[in-house]
Amino acid sequence: MNKPKIAIIGAGISGLILANQLKEIAEIEIFEKARGCSGRMSSRYKENFCFDFGAQFFTARTTEFKEFLSKLSEKNIVKKWYGRFVEIDKNIITFSRQWQEDPAHYVAVPRMNELCKFLAIGFNIKFQTRISKIIHKKNNVSVVDEENNIYENFNLVIVTTPAQQALDLIPSNLEFYEKIKDYKMVGCYSLMLGFNEALPINWDIAYLKNSKLSWIASENSKPNRQPSFAYTVLSRNAWAENNMERNIEEVKTELINELEYVIDNNLPKIIHSDIHRWRYANISKQKGPKFYYDSENKIAICGDWLIQGRIESAFQSAFYLSKEIIANTKSHL
Repeated sequence: MNKPKIAIIGAGISGLILANQLKEIAEIEIFEKARGCSGRMSSRYKENFCFDFGAQFFTARTTEFKEFLSKLSEKNIVKKWYGRFVEIDKNIITFSRQWQEDPAHYVAVPRMNELCKFLAIGFNIKFQTRISKIIHKKNNVSVVDEENNIYENFNLVIVTTPAQQALDLIPSNLEFYEKIKDYKMVGCYSLMLGFNEALPINWDIAYLKNSKLSWIASENSKPNRQPSFAYTVLSRNAWAENNMERNIEEVKTELINELEYVIDNNLPKIIHSDIHRWRYANISKQKGPKFYYDSENKIAICGDWLIQGRIESAFQSAFYLSKEIIANTKSHL
């Protein structure tokens, strides 16, 4: 008997967790609009600088995610980050501590996107393929990309994009379509700076209050990173939302100036600078279901935004959806 065919839209952490959970019961095909997998676990490198410009780390609270990370730790895919952490209010350090085991802070090595690359091994992933439409037929589902190429005969399509993008894809007659409108992800700017010398600071990680910035991280403080002086600086979500349509070079200049104010010092000569605009970066804790599934129309949806803007939430949403599909394969597929 042939395995059912499942299309997964998105090769971020949720999509790849689903693929690994379902690979024994189904034939999996993944569609990803970018050139590579990782989604908001992306990394970017230029010469000897490398930046994790999306998710900065992850912690584990649930048994399932702890078990998942334990297996990855054994394979040296993830390691613990023992950084020197501070909180800064405007430009005054108000709190400091060394990150330890409670909770442990994990990163993928040697860069954040390696976790998704590992999870993607062995799967048929169509990169640079932006799906623009999902069409439900009587006995199956098709997806259409922006070049009008049609991929047919799926028994199930799972959407793992951010909520706003999912609404552009799924049919409006789905039972959960109106509910998804209530989920509002907020944006962020990620500033990437490289220097020939370290910043004049005595910490590795900073969380910012009363600032346009929310986060500063020294990339070489993470395990197995290059020894270059690379820093990732994240804007505050609310500030990004209010400045989302501005010229991105103007935003870069303003955030660099804010960084100088926050560290209360001039920056060394900038050797490399880059900035990325995340339109859908984060969401507060949600109280609804961990996933949505329309069995009649054979379309499901999952992602961190259904729970909270955390890597563990992306894992949870995919994990519990996969369990539902596996337990109900005959009736759902």
